[in-house]
Amino acid sequence: MKRIKRAGFCVGIALAAASGLAYADSVDFNTAGDLTSKFTINNQTGTAATPGFPGFVQVGSGGIGGSGAVDITAGPSGTLDATAIYNVQSYNPASGTIRISEYVKVLTQYTSGDRLIHVGLVDDLAANHQLNGGAPAVADFISARVFPTAAPVAGSPTAPFTWQVQAGQSTGAAATGTFNNTQSANFNLILGDWYLFTADFTKTATPNVFSVGGSLQDLGTDGLTAGATMTFAPENSSASAPDIYADTTVYGAFRGHAAGGGADLYDNFSITQTVPEPTALLGLAGFATLALIRRRRA
Repeated sequence: MKRIKRAGFCVGIALAAASGLAYADSVDFNTAGDLTSKFTINNQTGTAATPGFPGFVQVGSGGIGGSGAVDITAGPSGTLDATAIYNVQSYNPASGTIRISEYVKVLTQYTSGDRLIHVGLVDDLAANHQLNGGAPAVADFISARVFPTAAPVAGSPTAPFTWQVQAGQSTGAAATGTFNNTQSANFNLILGDWYLFTADFTKTATPNVFSVGGSLQDLGTDGLTAGATMTFAPENSSASAPDIYADTTVYGAFRGHAAGGGADLYDNFSITQTVPEPTALLGLAGFATLALIRRRRA
């Protein structure tokens, strides 16, 4: 009986290893310099005439529970469009699903047409590599985004938004060409509330195609009060993106705008990848098998 239990225990360990290990990085923006030391900030617009503005500004209060955060409205122009790329760690999409999440606080008044929050995997840290199409952007990427479909109606506590998957393809010289999936049905977000946006990026077996799904959870005005969660079912990118699909070194990124899109603050960026451990699995499975053989011989 003891041998049986021991063998079963070994098999259990081997099966547990099959689920893999999660490698996670996160930035809470509570330490001065978090933004500028851990992110490469590439600007699409709004900075040429205003030196000293990196596109986003880290602030010491106003974030989740009054903590530090990234101010989206502090840029030098009303059309500022910037992408922040997490430069501490690169990832290989072939190793497993990559999850990016970030908190966003919705403004009470804004124009429509830009992005509330846009997250994704981008090919490089170099200048002009943004989650965006059109010159001067020259990045390959796979991404998910939420954006308003109309400006808030005066006096209304909510406003309409939509979800969309977008892929980008560039030669590295010509401007990025973007390919958009169909927008989701409109949904209302509460003005002034914090939301946790999560997107999962999975490299599929179909050449040049990613599967992307996600969720958006209401967390109240303080970012700590859990509310309703909307989920966005996984969907394949609508057009092939051969360069980002073939890339073995990609980086997590987020994008936002100064005045349009509805974002006030971002907080608590995180990126996680679950990677199977085949070597450990084979070793444990072999050990478990040996234990079973010994039990049968006994």
